[in-house]
Amino acid sequence: MTVAEATIVKGIDARQLESFNKQYTASPEKFVLGLQAKTMWEGRGLGNLGKVGPWTLGGQPIVKPTRDFSVQLGSWKEVGDAIGVEGADDRIEPVEAALLALSSCVTEAITLNCARTGVPLEGLEVTANMDVDPGPIIGVKDPSDWKNSLKEIRVNVTARGKLSERDRKMVEEGATRSPVHHIFSSGKQVRTTFRYEA
Repeated sequence: MTVAEATIVKGIDARQLESFNKQYTASPEKFVLGLQAKTMWEGRGLGNLGKVGPWTLGGQPIVKPTRDFSVQLGSWKEVGDAIGVEGADDRIEPVEAALLALSSCVTEAITLNCARTGVPLEGLEVTANMDVDPGPIIGVKDPSDWKNSLKEIRVNVTARGKLSERDRKMVEEGATRSPVHHIFSSGKQVRTTFRYEA
């Protein structure tokens, strides 16, 4: 593999990726990622603070003070005003955050697949869209209605570069390698537990 082949996708060393893949193949359990995200209601309205971490790699905790990421979540001011939220403001709405995670993960998976398979990717844009009927969340409809109203998520991928038919297949395969794409498309069971504190 030449230096040009090793970096056919800008910013990714395909030789190092290949070496990593060999290590993974030898001991996949050492590379299992234990991930966590949580939100805390801010005590009024719909505002909540989201945080990521801590996380584990192969069961070992990874502690880094630089990974203290927070994001303010909530709703749109117009929606808050319409439903009676006092002091409503604009926040990233959780469904938007989920679509952003989907788009980002598909982008990463395609990029890695292109680097791994020698696809000369020059640009990539992934957009996720869906229509949401707010009836269940505001209490007008039963939560079971989500099965009727949240049926489709549209993911649009635009890949740039001189891509052969084989290259295009690798771009499309890359999307299926995204764990978030899989979460959205596979109907994974969500187990929710409750704890109450006084």
